[in-house]
Amino acid sequence: GKRGKGEGKRMWGDSVQHIKLSRPQQDQYITPSLGFNVLTSHGPSLAFPHLTEAVVVSDVAAPKTEKGSLPCLALKCEHTVIQTKLCTVGRHAEAATILVCLTTGGVQLWDPLQGKKLASVSIPEPDPGLNPAERQSFCKGAAIIPRADGRHSLIVGTSSGQLHAIEADDFRFVYDCKLEGYSHTSPIADISSTHEPSYMEQVLPPQCTWASACEGGTICVWDATLLNPLAEMRAPGECITAVRLRANLCIASTVLGKVIIFNVEGRSIVAEIQAHARACSAIAIHPLMMIVASVSEDSHWVVWNLDGAEKQEIEVIASKNVKDKMFCGVSFTGEQGKDLHMVSFDTEYLYHMEGDMITADRPVVWPHDAAMTSGR
Repeated sequence: GKRGKGEGKRMWGDSVQHIKLSRPQQDQYITPSLGFNVLTSHGPSLAFPHLTEAVVVSDVAAPKTEKGSLPCLALKCEHTVIQTKLCTVGRHAEAATILVCLTTGGVQLWDPLQGKKLASVSIPEPDPGLNPAERQSFCKGAAIIPRADGRHSLIVGTSSGQLHAIEADDFRFVYDCKLEGYSHTSPIADISSTHEPSYMEQVLPPQCTWASACEGGTICVWDATLLNPLAEMRAPGECITAVRLRANLCIASTVLGKVIIFNVEGRSIVAEIQAHARACSAIAIHPLMMIVASVSEDSHWVVWNLDGAEKQEIEVIASKNVKDKMFCGVSFTGEQGKDLHMVSFDTEYLYHMEGDMITADRPVVWPHDAAMTSGR
């Protein structure tokens, strides 16, 4: 994709805020696990995995402790937590928030604000005939999607490349079925829908679709109502780390540091960006606009304007390096997605870039850091 300089003003400030995290009533800090796409957000809340715990920041704007740290909850999940996902059940404006914890021992559902476990759901083993070492698997990738008649399903991926549906209504979570008709043979890397809870209602299409991506480079797009596959796209030679859907575009990040943009209807790659020098560990899409943030193990975060992606007109509209930090998660946060939060492996900080409100007469514009590395 072509790169250009962003124009205009976007007041994020000249520096990145470092916000320390701590457990309640303990002088012990918490860092995210090393992985891909580990940070999830909804409203003022953030969550990420830490070993056998799910760490929840209920409100990123909450008062700091006497030592200047931000208190958080550490939910004990017993098994190693691979990924967390803040999801919602119900109508977009009135939905209840659920924390989905994807672990080596199945799926756990929590009330993230009260720290109360709602349910545990076991996922069938891929092949019960294998010995315990060979059939060891874990869950990764999740989305709660609206179905027909006001129902909801929680879709979960596994390291064996399978997809499973769990009934998710009235705070009851019951295993439903294994999905069929897709071509994933590698571990599921991520699952995302057009109706993610962080997206604003203005960008939600009438019909929900969702995407599953595996480490083998295959992406399947599904109809949410009937759970039927609609399209399949491939990125040959790529290992996908995260996937996002917006309108007719599907955006994926890869271990080779790329951000790849697909046209879903055409089932084709429309743009391929060599975004980072090392693995692109996470991406996030703005809740209102066609703007994507990517972070990497190369210590860089970048914000991309993808309005012209199908014409291969792509702008780098923000970029910065935070020395020696292996970023592993990113989310647009704040009202109308005006801020960015990121996390880095083996660091007890949230990284926060504060922005301005987006108004109809002043579209969002981001700062441009000319110090782009030659590796991207």
